[in-house]
Amino acid sequence: MKSGEYIIGYDVGGTKIGIGLASRDGKLIGHDRIENKDTHSDDILPQLVSSAKKLVKEANLKMEDLAAFGISAPFPADAVNGILTAPTNNKKWRNVPIKKYLMDNLGIDGHFENDANCGALAEWFFGAGRGCTDFIYLTMSTGIGGGIVAAGKLVRGKLFNAGEIGHTVVELNGRQCNCGMKGCYEAYAGGRAIAMRLQEELKDQPDHPIVKFAGGKLEDIDMVALEKAVRINDPYALKIWDEMSLRNAQAFGMLLNIFNPQRLILGTLAWAVGDLYVDPIKKYLPQFAWKENVECCEIVPSELRRDIGYYAGPAAAINYLNEKEAAIRL
Repeated sequence: MKSGEYIIGYDVGGTKIGIGLASRDGKLIGHDRIENKDTHSDDILPQLVSSAKKLVKEANLKMEDLAAFGISAPFPADAVNGILTAPTNNKKWRNVPIKKYLMDNLGIDGHFENDANCGALAEWFFGAGRGCTDFIYLTMSTGIGGGIVAAGKLVRGKLFNAGEIGHTVVELNGRQCNCGMKGCYEAYAGGRAIAMRLQEELKDQPDHPIVKFAGGKLEDIDMVALEKAVRINDPYALKIWDEMSLRNAQAFGMLLNIFNPQRLILGTLAWAVGDLYVDPIKKYLPQFAWKENVECCEIVPSELRRDIGYYAGPAAAINYLNEKEAAIRL
C-alpha cells in the first residue's frame, strides 16, 4: 500500500483510551490501550503520541506513511477546534486542545468527531454497516446515543448534535432524564436509568430475584441482574423488560419513518443479550412504523462489539479524508 494510506485513531473514554492503527481500506493493523480513569490530560497527551509512534514502528511503517489521525471524543466539546471542553466521563479534563496537540506532535493532519458518530463510522468502514448508504448506529448501553449515515454521508447537524436519539421525548412530562428534560427515550430504556428505577422500586424487597442476582446489594443492580431475572420468568422483571422493549420499538419506529434506513445497528445490549433483547422490539415495531419501512430495514447487532473503540478513531480519520477528497472533486 502506498504512502499516506494509513491512519491512526483515538477513542477517548472515561476509563480507557483505545488507539488503533489502520489502513484506509478498512483493516486494523495494530492497537493499544491507555488507562484513563481519573487522570490529568497533561499526563495522558504525551502517551497518545508515544503510543502512536510505537504502533507505527511495530507495523514497519514510518510516520510519513500516515495520512491523518482521528479523535473519537465525548461531548460536550468544541468540535470545530478539536477541544475537549467538559467531558462528563473525566472531570479533570477541561478545555483540552487535544487536536492541536496531536497535530503539533505527530506532524500530521487530524479530525475531531463525536464518539457516537464515530461508532457509526466504525461500523460503516469496518463492521455491520459495510456496503450501506443509509443506516443508523445506536449505542444501547448505559445511555443511548446514535450516529446517522444518510445518502452516504454522516449527519452532524448545525451544532454537531445530530444523532442524540436517546433524548427524543417519548412521554410528555415523563420520567426525569439526566440531560435535564423529562420523558426522554433514554430515561425509559437506557441501562443507567433502568438500573436506578429498579434500585428505587426494589429497595424494600431484599429477597427479590433481581436483588439476589446483584449479590444482595441494591446499589449493584444493573441490566445483567435484570436479564437473569427475565430468563427465570420473574413477573416483575418481565414487566420491566416488556416496557423497555415497547419504548425501544417506539423510538426505532420514529427512526424508520424519518430516515427509512437499510439497517439499524445496535450496540452493547443487543450483542450481549441477543434475541431476548431484539425479538420483543421487533414484535412491537409494526405499531410504530410503516410496514414497508419495517420490512426493508435489518436490525442487527454491532460486529465490532467491545473492540469498537479501536476502530472509532481510525474511522473518523477515514471519513475525514473521504469528505476532504470529495470536496476537492466538487
